[in-house]
Amino acid sequence: MNSPEQNGPGSEPPVPEGLGSAGSPARPPSPGAPSRPGADVPAPGRPVNDPTGPGEKRSAEQIRADMDARRRELSSSVDTLRDKVVEATDWRGQLRKHRKQILIGAVATGFVVGGLMALRRR
Repeated sequence: MNSPEQNGPGSEPPVPEGLGSAGSPARPPSPGAPSRPGADVPAPGRPVNDPTGPGEKRSAEQIRADMDARRRELSSSVDTLRDKVVEATDWRGQLRKHRKQILIGAVATGFVVGGLMALRRR
């Protein structure tokens, strides 16, 4: 750290790295950034892309439409996940897909086991 003599007269005391002069972040907030932490986080239960403002109420129809859209999205995500799980756990398909790597691994394992057996006989 720098001593007061190195900073010069009238300069601010040294600040830990990453902090500005008042203990705030060294970088100024970007334009349009929230003025307080967590201001960009929507209220609990309110979707991020909700077109209504903070003081406006949503109608029952808007809520139903949002719930239906989320159900469709969730259903699609579950179907995609199910397909990926089925593909990953299909061992016969994995053998067909990675035949060359499995054959190389089997040959290498055979050499290692054969070499260990040869060393034990000595």
